[in-house]
Amino acid sequence: MASKQKWEIGQTVKVGFVSGLEVISKVATPGDWMPDLYVLVHVSTKRIYRFVPHNGLTRCNTLAEAAAW
Repeated sequence: MASKQKWEIGQTVKVGFVSGLEVISKVATPGDWMPDLYVLVHVSTKRIYRFVPHNGLTRCNTLAEAAAW
């Protein structure tokens, strides 16, 4: 049985083949029936990413860009 990841602030997760991503924040998306958005930072490179389940991982230039819906 595969272990589940904890998508909580401060936890390190893996998305696809990219591991070492720390959850920085979670942006709720109420009312649109879409999954919540997560802002992630790669632990070693400090690159910023936005992740929406079933929609993929996107590299962003700033935290504000990553958190924008």
